[in-house]
Amino acid sequence: MPRPQRNNKKSLIFRDTHYQWIIHNRTVVNELHVELSASVNGQLLLAELPRIVNHEMVTGAIEFGRTNGWTPQLTAPPFRCRYAHKGFQRLMA
Repeated sequence: MPRPQRNNKKSLIFRDTHYQWIIHNRTVVNELHVELSASVNGQLLLAELPRIVNHEMVTGAIEFGRTNGWTPQLTAPPFRCRYAHKGFQRLMA
């Protein structure tokens, strides 16, 4: 029987909304996954971040996503963006 795994997701309240987020280390960039805490099958925010990450990048990704069409309460394909040149830009599928 496998050992139970600890939930590594972190909680964040941003603009009166509760989110959960986690950063996955990839070979070239880090990948940030953000979702609403109370949402079931809601749209996921996926952001590519540089190797060095600070907390403002997490809140910046949420702010960028919400102002550019990310709807975490609805079921939809992931909203993808990338941090580049001190700001975020949307990645089209």
